[in-house]
Amino acid sequence: MDVSGDQRDFNSVYEALPNGPIKTSVQDVIQSLKNDSLPGEHVKRNQIPEYYIKRHGVQILYRVALPQHWRLIYTLLTLKKKEKPKAFLLELMDHDKYNKRFGYFKKKSS
Repeated sequence: MDVSGDQRDFNSVYEALPNGPIKTSVQDVIQSLKNDSLPGEHVKRNQIPEYYIKRHGVQILYRVALPQHWRLIYTLLTLKKKEKPKAFLLELMDHDKYNKRFGYFKKKSS
């Protein structure tokens, strides 16, 4: 399938990554998508962050755990009924940003 990325939330972060395990893992995910495999975990519809719904109209979401607690978030787009879905890489982020985006917060200990 075709694969593209969001310029602000994915491409700029990916391009700024140094060569290493995170970048290599992202390249592996992209290759899997090109081979029509769907890596990662499907996110339940009621757990999709409002950010993705408002910004991209997302109804299908996947997250992929990467080394050093990074996450890659992607969706599938179908533009026409007879076309194959296209993978759209929405966001690449560290664990802290991921926790904030998905509403996971550490409880403060007393």
